[in-house]
Amino acid sequence: MFHHKKGSFTAWMLRLRKIIRWPLMTFREAETCSQHSFEVALISHQIALIGQIKFARQYDPSKIAISALYHEAAESGGVGDLPSPLKYYNPEFTAQIKKIESEVEQSMVYEGLPDYLQTAMADFVIQSNIDTEVKAIVKAADDLAAYHYSLAELSGGNKEFTVASKVLKDRVNKHCQNWPEVNEFYQSQFPACMQTLDELSKPD
Repeated sequence: MFHHKKGSFTAWMLRLRKIIRWPLMTFREAETCSQHSFEVALISHQIALIGQIKFARQYDPSKIAISALYHEAAESGGVGDLPSPLKYYNPEFTAQIKKIESEVEQSMVYEGLPDYLQTAMADFVIQSNIDTEVKAIVKAADDLAAYHYSLAELSGGNKEFTVASKVLKDRVNKHCQNWPEVNEFYQSQFPACMQTLDELSKPD
C-alpha cells in the first residue's frame, strides 16, 4: 500500500513535469505528463463546451477540465508512465496496474491532503469516483492530445510513431462516432493544430 505524507499532494502533482511520456520510444521533442495534462484539460473543456452549447448536453465544462487536469495523478504519485504495450499486455496485468493506480490516488487524497479538502478533491482525483460521461470526454481528449503529439513526431520524420499514430487515429475515430461534440472539435479545430506557424499566421 502506498503512503503519502500529509500536505504532500500538490508537491507530488508538481512532479508531473519530471515524468517523460512515451517511455522506451525515441522522440524528437520530449513531452512531460504536466504538458500532456494541460493539453487534455484544454481539449476536454472545449469538447464539453461544444456539447453543452451545440448539442444540449448537461455538462459542467469546468468540472470536466479540472478532472482532466488531475487525470494523471497516479503517475506523479508513484506509478510513473508505463509503456502502453506493457500496461495492456494482458487483462490480469492491466487489472493489477489499475488497482495500484487506485491505491495511489486514494493515498494522495486521503493522506496527502488536509481533511477538509479530501471529499472535494476525491471527486476529481480518484478515477473510480468520476462520472462515466466525464471520463469518456476526458479519455477522448487524452487520445486527441496523444494523437496530436504522435503526428507531430511523424511530420518531423520520426518513424517510431508510425504504429502509435495509427492506433490513436482509430481511437479518435471511435470517439468521433460515439460523441458528436468530439467529432465537431476534431473537424473544426484539430486540423489547425497540425499547421506550421506560417500557415497559422496567414489570414483566411
